[in-house]
Amino acid sequence: MNTPANTNADATKERTALISVIMDLAFLGPTLVIAVLANSMTLYADLLGDFNVLFANAMLFFILHKMKKGMGANFDYGAGKIENLIGVIGAWFVVLSVGYIIYTSIGRLVSPVPLDPGHLAMGAVIMLASMISSGYLWIRNYRIHKRIPSPVTDIQWRVPMSDTVIAGGILVSLLAMILLRKYAWSLYIDPVISLALGGVIIYSFYGLIKSSLFDLLDRTLEEKYQIIITQELAKFYHEYVHYHGVRSRRTGGRVFIEIFLEFDPDQRVGEVQQVIRSMRESLEGKIENSFVSVSLATESVC
Repeated sequence: MNTPANTNADATKERTALISVIMDLAFLGPTLVIAVLANSMTLYADLLGDFNVLFANAMLFFILHKMKKGMGANFDYGAGKIENLIGVIGAWFVVLSVGYIIYTSIGRLVSPVPLDPGHLAMGAVIMLASMISSGYLWIRNYRIHKRIPSPVTDIQWRVPMSDTVIAGGILVSLLAMILLRKYAWSLYIDPVISLALGGVIIYSFYGLIKSSLFDLLDRTLEEKYQIIITQELAKFYHEYVHYHGVRSRRTGGRVFIEIFLEFDPDQRVGEVQQVIRSMRESLEGKIENSFVSVSLATESVC
């Protein structure tokens, strides 16, 4: 089922992953230098997050490139499960990075450490540039996800979204520490903001991890789609003799629906094919990115 639309979608995912890898590499070096000079745990935590995101994006690009070269041809139902797996792995990389941020922030709450304002200012410049570039990717990739919904495009907009929030939070934290350094309580600004950011990011990725895990286990479609299928079966009620079940699942951004019906044995083959064609076209028009098959059956199969 490698249609031109699917091929274009895969090329867009691969190109987006490559752009992400290039931008990750561009900021990795400067962030490493500033983190070492400033001795800021917040910048170290951001650096760890950058390494994790770079690894996840590089792995994503590698897999998408392999799929484009023909690996996906070995899977009759497409390589959507690989997309689900990438979504889970990518989300867990980000969550682990946030876990380290929370850990270091708690340490700074217990034992606050003063930092050099000059190095903090350099870090603020890097964070501003990072926030602008990540914000651009966030908006760009979100628009792509709306056009090509899948676990891969989902993770591709959520990662720069979290990077934008982190960079913005770190920027505010660094500027506050510089401007308010004469106050003793300013030492606590950094860990408090980092803890707040960690909570926001974990919450934003929870839904992706949950949905991707369920799709890996071939969970049936959501209730709203089940209702649409039921309505279609009711609309064609007089066209078939018995209903013997329905199976549905997601694989990546695609939806597979298999309906089992029994028709009158005296009915002409052409008439049965017309009913099946009408049912398929109707359902595929109402459920985006769906592939519907109607199978003949004489007993329940579900």
